[in-house]
Amino acid sequence: MTQLSISSLNGEIRDIAEKLDGIFSDPDSISATIECDPKLRLSDATSGKEKSTDVQALLAQDTLLSDQLVVCRELGLVSDLLEEAKMNLQLCELENCFYSLQNIRKKATTIDFQRLPVRFEQDLKLHLDEMHAHLVTRCDDVMHHFWKVDDCHITFVPSTAIGTDKVEYQYSYFSQFLKTCFFPNGRFEPTNWFISSLSMTDTKEAITRQLSALFTQYIELEVVQERLKGILFSDSVFLVYKNGSTLEVTTKKCSLDDTMGKYSVVVQFLLRTLTSDDREIILSRLGNTLAVEVLKFFKQNSTLLLSPGSEQKEQLSRLNDDLKHLSSSTKGDWSYNGTELDSMLNDDSVINNVKLDKLLQSEIVRIRETFSTSSWSKTSVVKVPVQGSAQVKREEPAKVTDDSSEDEWNWGNEVDFPETHDDEENDGWGDEIELSVDDNNEPLDSSIPKVPKNSVEKDDWQSSWGETEITDEEDTGERKITQLPALCLQILSDFETGCDEIGREKIEMIVDYKRNLLLTSFMAMCVCKCKDWWQLHHDIEYILTKCPNQRVIFRLKELDAHFVQTHVDNLKKTVQTLIQQQFRNFQANEKAPNWGITIESLLPYLETVALPTVFKLHDPRVLSDFVEYVYADCFVAQLMSWRMISEKNSENLEEMIKLLLASTKHPSLQEDQRCKQSREKLAVIGDVLTAHLTDIMDMFSNGDFYLFSTDEIVQWIVLLFADTGLRRECLDEIRTIRQEQQEDR
Repeated sequence: MTQLSISSLNGEIRDIAEKLDGIFSDPDSISATIECDPKLRLSDATSGKEKSTDVQALLAQDTLLSDQLVVCRELGLVSDLLEEAKMNLQLCELENCFYSLQNIRKKATTIDFQRLPVRFEQDLKLHLDEMHAHLVTRCDDVMHHFWKVDDCHITFVPSTAIGTDKVEYQYSYFSQFLKTCFFPNGRFEPTNWFISSLSMTDTKEAITRQLSALFTQYIELEVVQERLKGILFSDSVFLVYKNGSTLEVTTKKCSLDDTMGKYSVVVQFLLRTLTSDDREIILSRLGNTLAVEVLKFFKQNSTLLLSPGSEQKEQLSRLNDDLKHLSSSTKGDWSYNGTELDSMLNDDSVINNVKLDKLLQSEIVRIRETFSTSSWSKTSVVKVPVQGSAQVKREEPAKVTDDSSEDEWNWGNEVDFPETHDDEENDGWGDEIELSVDDNNEPLDSSIPKVPKNSVEKDDWQSSWGETEITDEEDTGERKITQLPALCLQILSDFETGCDEIGREKIEMIVDYKRNLLLTSFMAMCVCKCKDWWQLHHDIEYILTKCPNQRVIFRLKELDAHFVQTHVDNLKKTVQTLIQQQFRNFQANEKAPNWGITIESLLPYLETVALPTVFKLHDPRVLSDFVEYVYADCFVAQLMSWRMISEKNSENLEEMIKLLLASTKHPSLQEDQRCKQSREKLAVIGDVLTAHLTDIMDMFSNGDFYLFSTDEIVQWIVLLFADTGLRRECLDEIRTIRQEQQEDR
């Protein structure tokens, strides 16, 4: 609807209202006119009923005219309010314009538009929508005059004059008007009447976007906050505070004075230029960032800032006071007491700690930079001291005693496996051990596994160790190492030198902690970057041999031991899972078990993954511990937990023991007395599983059970044989003989 048509409509409404007022003001004249009008004159011959009908018609017409008059008067009020709203908009009385529009919307809800032309209501709503849009646009334009933010400036003025008439606006008053009228609940709400009353979809969407942007930019000040945050985080921003209202931003390489001046300028801008409400909003988001950046700047440059003759210490003190003043000017959304920076400036111990932190940070940065390229992974061959034979390190096993004798297998010392998961050399065995054994499989052709003869008799697998770079030769002490040992030794040397420069006696209370933190950071980054965990172990092993002061390097040794143990435990966990699966299958299908678990999963995993990996460590202790775990904890200890072992399962278990012993036979294991005895003990168990009770007693008489305690022998017999008189006699005989042997000793 054009401006001309709106004005014409308003004029017609006023003319109609004036004429109606003139007519109804003189009732005598109305009566005389009706009597003189021949068309309205009543005939004397008209019946009483017709007279009554004419009166009713007149009353109905009177009611209709009265209703139209009411509508016209309401339209007159709307017209006056429209004129008022337009006048307020022209005079830049934006708050009055807002309330005029609000009154028009309320009044429009009381008008009966059914008595008016069809397009009248639509045209009126369209006109009101346009006035809403004009008001929001003017508000945005006014706020844009208060705030100007670009790449080179941040400017705020508390008052501004707009338009040819130079209408003056005060920021605090106008900002409060926006918050009260458009965002009464402290947030942008599309359900506010100013938006929900709009009828045109396009206009509604446009005003919604405008008000949302107005709230984000000028109420929440997000644009200002992002610009200030970028200034605080940048190392190449030079700031100048101009005219008490503008931050002028220049990009250049900054000195320490320039950087410290940047923080001071930001604080002065917040403290002197902004209103208290805006300062509260910005500090609630950026206050902690500002304080942290100032502290970080001091810590990184403490040596220069606190050098003799430097005036920057006093400047920092003033900056700290300004920050405290800035905090006290808020309502508590951001609190800063300045004690940390005060103590750094005035307490020598804190200053020394800061210097040590800076030294630590520089070494950690060097480690990160080393890992940014692949040059660290280049290997070279070095010599390390050869560990003594595991046989020399082990104590001779205690001789068998009575029931109270210690268990040779150390079953009471089972390892607690950490709940960690590691893809051992990406071999895919993690998926293999998750196979689901169907206990109801179709019976196989034979319960005895079809294994090539060389798997047991010739044991040709032993000749293939070379494929995994494992040889039967004696350990010569040669190791491949990467560039990590050189890096670690260098950063340790530089760290110790830096501590001496600070004054070791000044930091003696925390230097060990910081060194351990450095070594922990080094180890953590190495673990993330090294593909072969055993290679990292060799690197750490070499570092330990080259560091004369083992106390200094103890943390690294501790981390390496835990690192290796975690990976070895993962190997153990996989083996344990596979053996448990095979045992469950034996118990469910003893006559036709699924030997694929052992032949296709367990043995290949031991031969191609677990043992080769352990051999690469060149650590007899770890090798001995792993093999003994497989024999004792995974196999024997689980069998001893069964309630009974059937005759068929005795055969299955005997066959599995043969396969397991053949798969783990290696010359390196024969050098370890503990492993040798464990293998011998497992072999005896294999013989016992299928032997008759009389044969077992013969074995006992021949001394085959010298590695077994009395309780172990008794437990195996109970598992394998039913409770008969013969079994009781045998058990009594075994206990008696062992008791006599103990008394003789």
